[in-house]
Amino acid sequence: MSSLLSRSLRFAVVAATVTAASAQAQAPSASATSGYLDFVGTIGGAPIANNIITGPYRAKFQPTGGAMGANAFDIYCFDWLGRAGDSDVQLLTFSDAVMSMAPVPTALRLKFADDPEGTAGGLTTAKLNSAAWLTTQMTMANQARWNEMHVALWRIFWDAGVGSPTLPDLSFQQGSGDPNAQYWFDMAAQNATYDASNFRILAPVDGQGVFRTDRQVFLAQVPEPGSFALTGVGLVALAWVSRRRRHVA
Repeated sequence: MSSLLSRSLRFAVVAATVTAASAQAQAPSASATSGYLDFVGTIGGAPIANNIITGPYRAKFQPTGGAMGANAFDIYCFDWLGRAGDSDVQLLTFSDAVMSMAPVPTALRLKFADDPEGTAGGLTTAKLNSAAWLTTQMTMANQARWNEMHVALWRIFWDAGVGSPTLPDLSFQQGSGDPNAQYWFDMAAQNATYDASNFRILAPVDGQGVFRTDRQVFLAQVPEPGSFALTGVGLVALAWVSRRRRHVA
């Protein structure tokens, strides 16, 4: 009985450890500040809004000086301008992005189209927190709603009447009586204090580190500090289980 319990516990610990390590490998780490984004594409079955595939996209990441990740992870387009594609990227925390609005990145400012003149007031932590919360709702269970959610995501940074006339408006919906983009927009606004500390902005830059206007800006989740701790706890627990098995054998 003790031996069986030990084997079961060991399997659970190994599974948790592998899961944590996998999560670290798939997305930029919390300590990464720059790297290369390899745009993989879209997720099959994603709904289309105005001939645009919506929902999470997929990418791989290569930190500066490191190796390309083996597994793709979700990225979320939220600026509407530019095209999705490969690019060198700078990773910004939300606070860094807001604080850096004035000194340098004019091109990045212009991508947030509710601030068309590039002044410092358009990008706020509250808007970014709202956008981050909204991406967490884009689960496979909600795939039929992705187009509504994505329209709302774009609209957080794009005032009605500004910019592209082809941008779907907040009345966009699946059908009569269904939740629509306005619903998700309002829900996002209610989550402006969402804890998005494990999100990063992936801002495209050229070879000189200047923000590009021809590539989309993305949001992505990075591994939470807890995932690293889980690996350490898993290894300690695994060692304890191994020692316990030797004792009861």
